[in-house]
Amino acid sequence: MSRFTSISLAALMLAGVSVSAIATPAITEPGTLQAQANQKKRLVVMDFDYGTTNSYYSSYRGVGAAKGISELLINELVNNGTYTVVDRSKLEQVLKQQNRSGSMDAGTAAEIGKQLGVDAVLIGTITKFNIEKQSGGGSFMGIGGGSQKTKATVQIDVRLIGTASGDILATAKAVGEADQSDSSISIRGIGGNSGGSNEDTLLSAAVDKAVAQMVTKLAEVSKKLG
Repeated sequence: MSRFTSISLAALMLAGVSVSAIATPAITEPGTLQAQANQKKRLVVMDFDYGTTNSYYSSYRGVGAAKGISELLINELVNNGTYTVVDRSKLEQVLKQQNRSGSMDAGTAAEIGKQLGVDAVLIGTITKFNIEKQSGGGSFMGIGGGSQKTKATVQIDVRLIGTASGDILATAKAVGEADQSDSSISIRGIGGNSGGSNEDTLLSAAVDKAVAQMVTKLAEVSKKLG
């Protein structure tokens, strides 16, 4: 074989290797794809607004229904693990720097979210935080009976705002209810009662149900965020 032929064959072999390297696409390791798919979205929860008025607002959890329920939701979201939830102190620091307080629109929420480096901001309203009572009963031959039903209802409405676009990515509503029935009887003015209504306990039970429902719905929403 001549020297010229050997050089030509070597050149062809090198060219083949180069073409093969260019034509072969980069292969992403399965573990990398899985890690990207499992990456948690970073979320910050704003203090909720209060969209109803009654005496329970100022007393619930010592800070009012709006802030109390939003704090409880943060705790449950952290325990659930679907999202990475930004610590509340970081949010308060940004709000203090900007001298902001009270309710916020989607655009403002998105701006704050960008500063905190999160993917989405959760803003919400407590639209129901109510206690209802229903009474009934009657008497015959001096013997009377009565009953009272106490029902607590808590409703939370939220919007998930994307920080990149400022658009509403999703909305969700959760409703929690708890009730208690008491009965009483009296014989010629002497009365007795089978139980006592505990309104705070009923409200707390209704809040727990609403928050648990909301956590489940937000976990479902996370699958659609991509």
